Amino acid sequence: KQNGELQVLFYGNKKEYNQNEIVKFKIHVRDKYPERVFSTTSNYLNVGYFTTSSYYSIRDAHTEREIIPFDNTFTKLSSDTDGMYFNLHMNGLQPERYYRILLKHINEEGTTIYDDQYFFKVVR
Repeated sequence: KQNGELQVLFYGNKKEYNQNEIVKFKIHVRDKYPERVFSTTSNYLNVGYFTTSSYYSIRDAHTEREIIPFDNTFTKLSSDTDGMYFNLHMNGLQPERYYRILLKHINEEGTTIYDDQYFFKVVR
């Protein structure tokens, strides 16, 4: 999606992950206020995408320390037919801690940081 207000949701993800997992975080992007049209399917089911200039960041939920900063190469979001996603190796994070995911989307309107308080925990 190039412009307009967007709603960003994580779906199919758990609240806790084992420290040895590689997790695919799935992101659903859609218009916050979809255009009204008569249809046999819901507008809310349409797959949306950010522009190619979209990134993720991981923060420690307790200390707010940036663990994985936004990076133009290494934290770029990927996409497939199901939407946007990124893979994260949990063994790079300290177990028994909570983490928060932030998303950054850059388009012709500027830069938007999405911080919808999405938390997860790494466990042993």
